[in-house]
Amino acid sequence: MWSTFIVSLKSNLRNKSALFWLIIFPIALATMFNGVFGDLDKAMSITPISVAVVEDANWDNAVGASTLVEALSGKKTGGRTDTSSSKTISSDVNIDVKLLDTTNVTSSAQARKKLDTGEVEGYLSADKDGRIALTVSSDTVTKANNGTQEAGLDVSLAALDNVIDQYNRTSATVLTALKDNPNAAMTRTFWNGISTAANGTREISLTNFKPDAMARYYYALMGMSCLIAMSYMIYTVTASQANLSALGIRRTVAPLGRAKQLVAGFLAGWLCTSTCLLIALAYIRYGCGIEVGGREPLAVLAVIVASFMTCSLGTMIGAIPKLTTGVKQGLSTAIACSLSLFSGLYGGFAMELSDLITRKAPFLAIINPAQQVTNLFYSLMYYDSYQPFIRTCAILFVMSAVFLTVGVIMLRRQRYEHL
Repeated sequence: MWSTFIVSLKSNLRNKSALFWLIIFPIALATMFNGVFGDLDKAMSITPISVAVVEDANWDNAVGASTLVEALSGKKTGGRTDTSSSKTISSDVNIDVKLLDTTNVTSSAQARKKLDTGEVEGYLSADKDGRIALTVSSDTVTKANNGTQEAGLDVSLAALDNVIDQYNRTSATVLTALKDNPNAAMTRTFWNGISTAANGTREISLTNFKPDAMARYYYALMGMSCLIAMSYMIYTVTASQANLSALGIRRTVAPLGRAKQLVAGFLAGWLCTSTCLLIALAYIRYGCGIEVGGREPLAVLAVIVASFMTCSLGTMIGAIPKLTTGVKQGLSTAIACSLSLFSGLYGGFAMELSDLITRKAPFLAIINPAQQVTNLFYSLMYYDSYQPFIRTCAILFVMSAVFLTVGVIMLRRQRYEHL
């Protein structure tokens, strides 16, 4: 049996077609995904904008403006009190994203000069009423509208504009309230209400970590590659069938029983499949930077479980009687490509279709092997609990049991009139 395992292993390693589809194909497609989708996260991220801050008399009268700029520049501020013109406002600003790279100037003329020479992308100034205004250069506007010259600039400008607008509205509200009721500044309730109104939204995480937006495509690719790997077991099973090859005749009359031959071939195919898919997973994880939330050991386990399932499916397809090896290999490819459509591999439409099936017809998603392989990685990325991962592994083991049972039944019923 050990000799049969070694021979089957060597035979699998010499199968250049299978090695191409299990290693080269997913790596090539993942590289294409990385080239197409790689800059999308950068395009939606906030990058610091270089601005000049006009610290003139008007700026000194803008209550809390310096505190705001310091916070947007990445400097932590908390519990500070800015006082000017006998007005007092307490600030508690703690911003984790750096939005500004600031340069201080003393006049608008200096700021415009730096803007014209390209030293800064814009400048901040205050009017006599304490309202902050942002002025940007025409080149900056062109880059933001283009979106390809400087990724994330349009998002940063929109975020900065929103912050400035919120500051101006809050400042106007405070000044109006204090004008009508000067004693309101002495109460904590007043400032708590202002703080609550200013912090209208906040970012929270609903998943185990912040996954890459395009990660679904990479792991749908893993699902397809996993199903293509059933070709190993199809070859192993058909090579033991006397009516399909001369090798099958010799194995049929060999002293080693058919069951041991198939077990040795199954183990060899499982080992090759797991190794090839682990290579693809390593490239996706470290070459393309698609993380699994620090759960790499479980991702390896996911590959091993998925490989066991696809070898079981390959055993069942290989055991189908009266079909040639070529037809069985073609059938396996058709199954892999078709089921990958419903797991979301082929673009946005396929992803929407996969989500629709999961919501409206969950049973169809459960019996789709490609979807369940993809769900193995989804459960690692999107859930704090390990229960979804364990549940998906259980589904794949049930599938494997069904596939192996059907395959063994078909193989036991096969008899030959002569060899």
